[in-house]
Amino acid sequence: MKATNNYQSFNDRKSIEELQYNMLQNKTKIEEEIIEYKFYQNLIKASIYNTSVTNLLETLENYKQEMKLIENEAFELLVEINVHSNSISNKIECDDLFCDNYFIKSHDDLDEKIHDYFMKCTSFKNKLFHYLESVLKI
Repeated sequence: MKATNNYQSFNDRKSIEELQYNMLQNKTKIEEEIIEYKFYQNLIKASIYNTSVTNLLETLENYKQEMKLIENEAFELLVEINVHSNSISNKIECDDLFCDNYFIKSHDDLDEKIHDYFMKCTSFKNKLFHYLESVLKI
């Protein structure tokens, strides 16, 4: 049986500092993804492919469009992470349970979005790498 990588939250047990650190780590990883996708876009433009492959240009164009969507999603996540990171300090000032629960819920929601984004990136890269490997001039 294959294990699935479903999101699971452990944020209610973390300190404010740990939540801040995790958000900064996620921000850094997403920024690295953006740099990586710039490289993939250049790789797709290179003249290193077997031109006799059926639908080569169309397939490469589809990959470029999909990369653009993923890159846009990364930029949107960065904005959300910045807003959330700024709001983490508000949790320190919050003394009641309702406020804590609301904050943890919003943190979990963003954390799950980030998790799903990285799962999408991994799936896309696997698909892209397998395709590129099959069409490279060797």
